[in-house]
Amino acid sequence: MRLALVTCRELPRPDWDLAILVGAFASRGVTAEIVAWEDESIEWHTYDAAIVRSTWNYLAHLEAFRAWIDRVSAVTRLINGPAVLRWNLHKSYLVEFAQAGLDVVPTVLHRVGDEIDWAAHFAQFGELVVKPAVSAGSFATIRVARGDFRSVEVHHLEHAERDLLVQPCLASVVVHGESNLVYFGGQFSHAVHKGARWKNDAEQSRGLVEPTADERALADQILAHVGSLQLGEIAYARVDLARGADGQPLLMELEVLEPSLFLDRIPAHAAMLVDAVCGANCG
Repeated sequence: MRLALVTCRELPRPDWDLAILVGAFASRGVTAEIVAWEDESIEWHTYDAAIVRSTWNYLAHLEAFRAWIDRVSAVTRLINGPAVLRWNLHKSYLVEFAQAGLDVVPTVLHRVGDEIDWAAHFAQFGELVVKPAVSAGSFATIRVARGDFRSVEVHHLEHAERDLLVQPCLASVVVHGESNLVYFGGQFSHAVHKGARWKNDAEQSRGLVEPTADERALADQILAHVGSLQLGEIAYARVDLARGADGQPLLMELEVLEPSLFLDRIPAHAAMLVDAVCGANCG
């Protein structure tokens, strides 16, 4: 069995998961090769599967990346599945989840061309977080003090070609950070506690933590709901949670496209992803 672990030519930061996954697959008799999604010399049909991992430059090449998903999924097994990758590109899924009764950070979606009533948002949420609906690595995500109309209006003008999300800035994220729960094949693997990241700040992972019962319950509920949407294969997922003002966990993001899996914190659990990808077909 021959697999592609898909990254990009120039990573904005190291992907520590890649080497661990190469070794985990090799231990089960599977050849896993690290390849860049934008490398046009790659013959994708020669791989039994292509696993999207750190395609972290896709924001700068969004339409090309969407076309790559279509092209590769037509000739080999793409993991995660193409429908779920396309769906996860746009964070409007947060609004969909809220409408389905799931606990998410309150989110207002503004499409390109919308008139935005910033005064109403400040009145509703106080301090804001504003981000593009298609974003990764905190790209163009800003924290805005209540009443700072200039900052949000300048940001809106700079990103007028993008759908935007408006959310409250959660005090728990500023003070305590967030919990990232990693799942392989629908099974919980591990969690890390991660500090907040704004603009170009360094992203700080604070190591492994044991998620609380209510965090596990919400993450399980989120993934069960996604499963009910029948979007296709989900071999890996990361559920990012924070606490609301009432202390209850809220979904910040569901990452099923190209999340860091923090396997350097617990390398042995890479075997869970191997199982999810190839099961009885390897080893």
